[in-house]
Amino acid sequence: MTNKTFLRQVSLFSGLSDKDLRELESVVRERSFRKSEVIFHAQEPGNALFVIKRGRVKISMDDKSGREIILRVFEGGDFFGEMSLLDGEPRSATVSSLEPCQALILYREPFLEFVARRPQVVMKMLTTLSRRLRKADEKISRLAFADAYEKVASVLMEIVEERKIPLHIGTEIPISLTRKELAEMVGLSRETLTRVIADFQRAGVVRIEGHHIAIIDPQKLRREATRSFSV
Repeated sequence: MTNKTFLRQVSLFSGLSDKDLRELESVVRERSFRKSEVIFHAQEPGNALFVIKRGRVKISMDDKSGREIILRVFEGGDFFGEMSLLDGEPRSATVSSLEPCQALILYREPFLEFVARRPQVVMKMLTTLSRRLRKADEKISRLAFADAYEKVASVLMEIVEERKIPLHIGTEIPISLTRKELAEMVGLSRETLTRVIADFQRAGVVRIEGHHIAIIDPQKLRREATRSFSV
């Protein structure tokens, strides 16, 4: 697949003309990353936007005790690095690859010159940034106030929503993360995560099927995910 064809499929650039996509293709740079390679560290200077062409990356920060907390996982078609690209401030989080990855890189000067004539791209980027900040606020609240069951239910609901999976009885969530990585997404130990999922399975909320988690009782899972935030 050419970079032009791929960029057409990225939501940020949907609706651009062939001429626009050719111009965009001419300024991107492609780079490969090995599994577990750090793409950039928190607090580093940032001057580029990354669009994942293949593979998955994790966005993470360390808590006060030095434990890694995974904020998000991005995969093909997702982009990251927009905050530093727009405001010129250091990176707010660390990004590293979960598997071998390919990414298209757009550096600040050519990218800002490109979007200056195409304000719809900036609007899409700001809308995505706003949505991500809102999700980050919700995640901070969960980590601070929710118990282990709410945290696990919330991350399962988050995966369903992000992947636009219809939620009904028997919905299967493909889990491409290891138990350790899933635990880091909710700020729990791997042992606690395993215990909570086992309890959910015994209660008939979910069923483990290989690398999938089937949701048996979606209403109960949703209630569990929002229990501390209901009024």
